Amino acid sequence: MNSTTWLHYYQQNRLNRPEPQWDLPLNEHPAIVAELARSLSHFQLGESGEGTHLLREARRTHADDPAYQEALVLFIAEEQEHARLLQKLVERYRGRLVSRHWTHTLFRLFRRALGMGFELQVLVIAELIGTAYYRLLENRSNDPVLREVCELVLRDEAKHIAFHAERFGASQTTWLPVERALWLAQFQALFLAALQVAWTDHHRTLRTLRIGRGEFQREARHECVQFLASFAGVITSRGSVPSPVA
Repeated sequence: MNSTTWLHYYQQNRLNRPEPQWDLPLNEHPAIVAELARSLSHFQLGESGEGTHLLREARRTHADDPAYQEALVLFIAEEQEHARLLQKLVERYRGRLVSRHWTHTLFRLFRRALGMGFELQVLVIAELIGTAYYRLLENRSNDPVLREVCELVLRDEAKHIAFHAERFGASQTTWLPVERALWLAQFQALFLAALQVAWTDHHRTLRTLRIGRGEFQREARHECVQFLASFAGVITSRGSVPSPVA
């Protein structure tokens, strides 16, 4: 993994970031606005973490790669920037921020259960599902400010997913095909479980925008397939046997 290249990317990406036009008029039905405020407050909570546990584990397990550690710090800073943008949206919609929610508690417990590798898996899965969510909102919402925020977040998330795909690929180049197949199976099982949790939490909001369960799941599954394909490509490019992609 070329950690120095990723560190340079994150350093450049934090410069000259455009700010959404928060004073644009809100052209959305009040019922949709109320649902968006509730749903986005849950995503805001998930993006607002400080990454203390992840950074501590990175210092322990990647002590010989300070550039990767620094890149992780900037990755977390971008997640916190997303939390700021989402907070502004919730305030625009006159919603209420939350300090705790069962989905956030569940994801945090899973993230810390089995070490840094598993924590990164949970983070990536949340980003894959979040990407599907933001893309659907960008396409269906009548609020220009929400669309601007979604565009900014989606741009960052695409790079975040590629960053983690490269790390996973680099860590599995010496694995046997059966080991990789087992990893892929558990990753996909975890993804499907998280997708069900996300639908349970956000289905009301999505349905107010005429987004059904099938469409949401297709979009999220597409993101997962793309991630697994890029992950397999990283392994192949490093001279290892390609992994099967479900």
